[in-house]
Order: sequence, then structure tokens, then C-alpha cells
Amino acid sequence: MIRSRHVLLLLGLFVLAAVESPNAAEDDAAPSDAVSADEAGKFLPLPLFITEPAIGEGLGAALIYFHGEDRKEGLKVSTAREVSRTTRRSKPPPTATGIFGAYTNNDTAALGIGHSNSFMQDRYRLLAATADARINSSFFIADSAFDFTLDGNLLYANLKRRLGDSSGFVGFTSSYADAGVNFKTDLGAFKDVPLLDFDFIDVGFALSLIYDTRDNTLAPARGYIVDLTNWHHDEAIGGDFNYRNLTFKANSYYELDSKHVLGLRFDVAASDGNPPFFAEPYVKLRGIPALRYQGETAGAAEIEIRRRIYDRWSASLFGGVGSVDASTKENETKDDIRTVGFGVRYLAVKEQDAWIGIDIARGPEDIAGYIQMGNAW
Repeated sequence: MIRSRHVLLLLGLFVLAAVESPNAAEDDAAPSDAVSADEAGKFLPLPLFITEPAIGEGLGAALIYFHGEDRKEGLKVSTAREVSRTTRRSKPPPTATGIFGAYTNNDTAALGIGHSNSFMQDRYRLLAATADARINSSFFIADSAFDFTLDGNLLYANLKRRLGDSSGFVGFTSSYADAGVNFKTDLGAFKDVPLLDFDFIDVGFALSLIYDTRDNTLAPARGYIVDLTNWHHDEAIGGDFNYRNLTFKANSYYELDSKHVLGLRFDVAASDGNPPFFAEPYVKLRGIPALRYQGETAGAAEIEIRRRIYDRWSASLFGGVGSVDASTKENETKDDIRTVGFGVRYLAVKEQDAWIGIDIARGPEDIAGYIQMGNAW
């Protein structure tokens, strides 16, 4: 599903995914590890090669700073029971901050900053971001493209609270977007009349239930994540729209042997009320532009097999199918929504298990390439 915050951060959250640092699995360490020396912070400069079909091709730059860890602030393991809990729980994501800027050949541009943190012995996890962007893209009616520009800024914050000592979380998210939409129409003498243009404020909040056992958030080899999120956008809280979005996703990872990992992905989204055109759910698959296939309900299923080639290199093959349920004929499409592709990854920062690489995917209409930070899901 796409919301205003997703449109405005189409470029930005790709970079800020790096801020959601890996949850490397805890080793069965002795309690003395809790008083080891502090881990120094590390910078990760990242050139961006933008290849998303919905916004064109372009370049950018990001700088991610993984803050140093104070081992003395880690989980305390003074009893046998606490040692058991620690070994079952994945390592909390380190504190990290990222800034970015990017520009594409269709005049899309974005600037932003984000921050991630976990605190109170990983009982809480925080992700916050702000961005200013101009997005030039298209949405489709009956397979016909309509070009538009969305220009504005966004504030976004997500806070998750761990449920006891489990791998479950309850989350609260808020978003605020102040932007304008301009349609690039060609109506002869009336082509300069803003018949469909509008400015808007979109305010939303969401509640989530999450169960996450992945050993690593950037390149998982074991475990799964299940996420049920309900978004509510309302004029009563300061926005211009009244609508709801419900999303469900389930990703699982299986370590077949020391070199091979199998990944399975399923997600579905549904909308209700009167969402703006950019807030309708859409099929999210590599090889398909954002907003290409939209409806009241949209979903996708994907499979990926990843192979470790060398110490710092891996390669993958993947394929997926998507579906859309639209109540109006204008949103129907006769295309089979299938994709297939391959990718490579390089371990750029070994201490943080930060992988970067490229995916090439073939969709129903074209071939697209993507620069990725870690796993595409």
C-alpha cells in the first residue's frame, strides 16, 4: 500500500533502510562480554544510483553513521534464566543516523535525514525521519498513464515496544505530509489551467502488531517476521482526507545449508474510505514501477534463493506474482503480474553486516535495475 509518506520518501526510505541496522544474532557469550570496551562508531558513505522505473534514473549520495556501542549498556545477564533469554533474543539494532540527497533524469529530487535507536535494554525501538521531496511519476487508469508531480515535505516517527521478553512488538507510527499535486495535462488551450491540481495535508497514525525472529534485518538467513498494521487518516486530526489502510506481511527465511538461504514473502494491503489516488494499495515487486497496478486491494508473493559465493559476496535468483482487486473497470488490468530476476550483494561493513548490491528484474512490461541495501524485503 502507498500513502503520502511513501510517495514523499520513495527515494528517502531506500537510504534510511540502512539506518534500520542489522540484528545480528547473539552468540552464546559469557556474562563478561557485557563489560567489554566500547565499540567505535563507523561512517558508511554510500553513492546512490537511482533506477526505480516510477521516477527515472539518477544519482545521489548518502552518509550513514553507525554510532559506537557502549557494551556496559547492553543486556544484563546475571542469572541462568537471563542468559537463556539473551541467547534467544536477536541483538538490538545499534544507534545510527543517515542523511541523503538524490536527483533523477525526470527531475525528481529529495533531501532528508533519519535516525534509529534502541533503548532501555532493547525494550523500545525508535525510527524517525524527515524529508523534502519533489516526485515526478505516473499513475494508471485502464493501463493508461497519467503524469503528476508531488512536491512537499514529511515528518515520520515509529516507536515499537517489546512484549515482555518475547520477539513480539507493538508499534505506534505517526506521519505528517504537507504537499501539493500537479497533473501534467495536455488539453490544448487549457493545458495551463490547473483543473486537477490540489494542495493537501495528510495526517495519519497507525498501530502495529509485529513478531520478528529474524537473525538479521538486512540479510536474514533464519527466522521470520509477521506484521499487521492498521493506518487511520482523518480530518479530525488535522488532515484533508478520511481513509484507512490495513496491511499484512509475512516474510520467512530458511538456511538450507552453509551457503544457501531460501526466502519467502507474502504481503497484502486494503484501503477503505476516500483515499487520494496515491494512497491506493499497489503491487510491490521488483520489475514493476510503483503505482503501476493499483486497486482497493493489492498483494504480492515472492520467492528468493540466495547463495554465498565468497566471504563478502553473494548472489540470488527471485520471482514473484501480484494481484489487484479493483471495484471499478477503470482500474482493471488484463496484464499478468509476474516478475523474475537476479541480484548480487557485497558485504560493505562487516561489523554491522551491511550488504549493498544490485537487482535486475523483468516485469510484465520492462526490465529494471535496483541498488539495494541488504535484502529487498
